[in-house]
Amino acid sequence: MLKNSAFIVIFSLQFISAACAREPLEVVTEDWPPYSFLLPDGTVGGIATEKVRTVLDKAGLEYRINLYPWVRAYKMALTQKNVLIYSIYRSKERESKFQWLCPLLPTHPMYFYALSSRKDIKVKTLEDLKQYTIGITKEEYGYQYLLEHGFKENKQLDITPNYDINLRKLIEKRVDFIVESSHTMQMRLQDIGYNFERVTPVFEMDTDTVADNCMAFSLKTPPEIVEQVREVFFQQTGR
Repeated sequence: MLKNSAFIVIFSLQFISAACAREPLEVVTEDWPPYSFLLPDGTVGGIATEKVRTVLDKAGLEYRINLYPWVRAYKMALTQKNVLIYSIYRSKERESKFQWLCPLLPTHPMYFYALSSRKDIKVKTLEDLKQYTIGITKEEYGYQYLLEHGFKENKQLDITPNYDINLRKLIEKRVDFIVESSHTMQMRLQDIGYNFERVTPVFEMDTDTVADNCMAFSLKTPPEIVEQVREVFFQQTGR
């Protein structure tokens, strides 16, 4: 009877292990053109997405890529097993929270954009920005950076769930600034029928503390999966 019980336990553990091995990797990202965005057929495309697909395909892993608001994608990567997130800036605040594969992309400059018509705005230093309201999404690099430098939610920081809402608020003069890269800002404006000249970069965010723009696994992802992908990743990047 004991032998039978032991056999059942061992068989059950093997079955669970095999089931986990077959579980597709959950790959999460945000709407950040041209790096990741939703295609007309409902799949996720973009420069970063194609790089991630190439690595995972060569690693022989089963996976699914989903596009979410950044807060949701970030939380999934913080708390769940078998999750890969991209594109994510590797910063000191995030260093111990993920298993990193870097660099996926160059680190792109980020700017505080205001409407070009706002001649009243005067900013020379980061401290000057505290006189204004900034539309921002939680847990993005800009949000974490501004909190670190003394900006407060519901004071200088107007929290929204995604970048499109931030841009709408800027156009409608409900916030004074939003934070974005130049390529992405241009594409977002085009999507809603505005020229890039509608906005102007007033101040550049300091990204010197950012190590790389990366893909990163959740801490609950098994090390063997991370190493399997890491080996292919470094082969692709020549590192």
